[in-house]
Amino acid sequence: MADTQYILPNDIGVSSLDCREAFRLLSPTERLYAYHLSRAAWYGGLAVLLQTSPEAPYIYALLSRLFRAQDPDQLRQHALAEGLTEEEYQAFLVYAAGVYSNMGNYKSFGDTKFVPNLPKEKLERVILGSEAAQQHPEEVRGLWQTCGELMFSLEPRLRHLGLGKEGITTYFSGNCTMEDAKLAQDFLDSQNLSAYNTRLF
Repeated sequence: MADTQYILPNDIGVSSLDCREAFRLLSPTERLYAYHLSRAAWYGGLAVLLQTSPEAPYIYALLSRLFRAQDPDQLRQHALAEGLTEEEYQAFLVYAAGVYSNMGNYKSFGDTKFVPNLPKEKLERVILGSEAAQQHPEEVRGLWQTCGELMFSLEPRLRHLGLGKEGITTYFSGNCTMEDAKLAQDFLDSQNLSAYNTRLF
């Protein structure tokens, strides 16, 4: 198993944010504004996947396919039938929650990669035997082939986000140096522009 700094513990908390009362207190116009702002934030947030790591968008798409085809309880039954333990299935759910929470497979605070806390071969059996794989075999197999190795890889350069040999990112192109990043940031600052939700090539 991976070093504990690269996994999310099974007992990590997941909280539900109940905003019904606050939403109820809004005027009809404010409700529409809040709704459309939340939708824009959700769709705009998908850009973060493209900025994080090469595999992040594929992991997200794969997880989305899995959970659209089977709810977590159905997927649990399938996973247990494929030989996962309850702890391993919980580790898979925690990993999926981490990907959704961080919009990628690197922690949004600390920029450290996290990997599933279960054997790759077992996760592969769950994915390739899932209802999603039955419904969309080529797509699910293609997503797994694209992201499976990178999802689990803790090669030194892939352990943290960073530039060049110091880490991995798709926020900047592979040939971008720290000097290039500083030059671009200085230019953006001079124009009063934010670098968020951009990519630098």
